[in-house]
Amino acid sequence: MKLYYFTDPMCSWCYGFSPVMKKLKESYPDIDLQIISGGFAPGSTQKVTKEYKDFLAYHWRSVSLRSGQYFDHSMKFVSDSFHYDTEPSSRALVVVQRFLPEKDFEFLSLMQKSFYVEGKDITNDGVLAELAEELGIEKKTFLEGFHSEEIKLKTAQGFQFSRQLGVKGFPTLLTLENGTVKVLTHGFQSFESLKEIIEERLTTMFIPESFSGQSCSDISCEC
Repeated sequence: MKLYYFTDPMCSWCYGFSPVMKKLKESYPDIDLQIISGGFAPGSTQKVTKEYKDFLAYHWRSVSLRSGQYFDHSMKFVSDSFHYDTEPSSRALVVVQRFLPEKDFEFLSLMQKSFYVEGKDITNDGVLAELAEELGIEKKTFLEGFHSEEIKLKTAQGFQFSRQLGVKGFPTLLTLENGTVKVLTHGFQSFESLKEIIEERLTTMFIPESFSGQSCSDISCEC
């Protein structure tokens, strides 16, 4: 079975969902999981004002209560030049998928931890290059790929693919069968809930059209 996981490194519900996805990968190693940066807020010029910081903190508390994931509410990444633009981190994931495709989930998790726990600015190419270097990609190689037109185009294609399939929020996990979209989950779910759906899918070849939870929506918030 091939699963498409639509996510965004700067989506707080995706960060909350990360342990569930890790357990999914460990429990079902034969499932072909393709991770796609869906484009939560690419190109956003949203600055983290006091009001927006309070807004983020509210959502982060909700994610933490539901998922158990830790957040550093000091938000050390905030600066006068920071914008909540999710395109750079999405593009960084595409670079890693180009050079070390088997480590894309590891890199996604590393970016999430760096942003939500350590307060690093993952819209900054230098910070992203340092994270990629931890996985074994040289900074120069990463930055050349990161700034290439090829990778920029491939990142934009991921955003477009997300829209074409009707993905409205993140995280979303789905399959494609003969051009038909079958959704496993739209939004956060526990591993136990997700496992039931996957087991049913594996045994009966049927997936409910929707199984809604809490998510970062491209309509409701930038979190």
